[in-house]
Amino acid sequence: MGDMRYYKIKPGTAYDTAVKKYFNLYQKWNAVYAAVGELLDEEITMMVRIPDYLQIEFKELQKEENKKLFKKDGKLKLNLKKAKEIEAAYKDIVKNAGLSEYQTIGSINFAYGLMRYSGETLKMFSTADHEIYYEADFDLEKDLRGHPVGRVCSYQSRKLSIGKNTLKN
Repeated sequence: MGDMRYYKIKPGTAYDTAVKKYFNLYQKWNAVYAAVGELLDEEITMMVRIPDYLQIEFKELQKEENKKLFKKDGKLKLNLKKAKEIEAAYKDIVKNAGLSEYQTIGSINFAYGLMRYSGETLKMFSTADHEIYYEADFDLEKDLRGHPVGRVCSYQSRKLSIGKNTLKN
């Protein structure tokens, strides 16, 4: 592993806007969990946060009628009428929560070229104010040059304080 380098998102970039949108929408998923739990009359605490389809932790299901509606991987069996109704209700729940355009941070990072290759290290940290910092053992800024969205991070000349109280991973 090479020397670690530290980066911060450049304010005002499209990437910065996408990440801020992610943090603003993220907490809205709690209401979706509750609504899906109410829909199924089950306690749902684990679910894939994707607006287009419902996938839950199958092991959380207690009721036999619900177990028949889901595959073992937690996806709905869409060949059943009741499952199709649940899927439609889920999409309405997501839409009403304002999460139709939600993207995971991994999807956002991939879209903007913030990724590592085999043998490289890239860690992301966020502050309580939702500022994003990266720790990498390669030149992240150089790798982003030429990317259609341009550079979205800037190199920090001093090592960031990446303590448990300062930043969270």
